[in-house]
Amino acid sequence: MKILLNYFFIGYIIQVQKGEKETDMDNKKENFKRISENRVNKILQLLDQLSNLTNTSFYEYTEEDIEKIFSTIEAESNKTKTILLNAKSKKKKKFEL
Repeated sequence: MKILLNYFFIGYIIQVQKGEKETDMDNKKENFKRISENRVNKILQLLDQLSNLTNTSFYEYTEEDIEKIFSTIEAESNKTKTILLNAKSKKKKKFEL
């Protein structure tokens, strides 16, 4: 029988199932899901705020400025994607004759 207990801990609600042990893999997946969703939502919010710069009453920019902004964002995004994909597949190879 599962009994769910909720604990409030430093801004997070932690759910503990009494009587059943969570596996380490499930915990890691939940942590990844929670943190990645939070970080992606922050990035999306910041990208949305970039559109506020279109107000020409306050800002002036060129097409070159916009290209520079987005090429930087794309480069960092691609770098992070590569790091995440490679980290998953990094297994130490053993030497054999």
